[in-house]
Amino acid sequence: MTPVTTPLPATPTQRLFFALWPPAELSRELHRLAGNALRGGAGRRVAPENIHLTLAFLGSVNASFRECAEQAATAIRATSFTLMLEQMGYWPKPGILWAGPNQTPSLLIQLVQELNAGLVACGYDAEKRPYAAHLTLARKTHLHNAVASMEPRAWEINRFHLVRSHTHAGGARYEILRSWPLNSPAA
Repeated sequence: MTPVTTPLPATPTQRLFFALWPPAELSRELHRLAGNALRGGAGRRVAPENIHLTLAFLGSVNASFRECAEQAATAIRATSFTLMLEQMGYWPKPGILWAGPNQTPSLLIQLVQELNAGLVACGYDAEKRPYAAHLTLARKTHLHNAVASMEPRAWEINRFHLVRSHTHAGGARYEILRSWPLNSPAA
């Protein structure tokens, strides 16, 4: 008689990332600007409620990695700041229309570096490329203009979030799992 073996259950994973989430009013305005930029061109706009700025993409992780990542986030002592969204850009490959600052603020770079340092202790393989602060507004686009200025929009950054991505046939849905406040600037 051949023994029957039952496979061990797979360790459940969640697709996670750390991000900054703009206020609903700013997200709606960025969505509208993306629609204007796509006139006469192909592309799929990101839903206003899904517009965000990724700090660190973790991918599919298990519960122990998530716990370590949350501990790393809790240890962060970064300062709140204002992010000025001043330009729209286009990356032909992979066809992304985005909005972002003309120059990434040093406090945002420090937040990303501090987060990455904590995540490396969890086994995270931090991105090697320089950090490019942007909010994806549309995907699969085919535009002719590479970069366009836009009326500057100030975004007060005072917290960051751990987010779960739920993928569906119609696209992704994001769920904020936990948030951490940033410190107020010293007076």
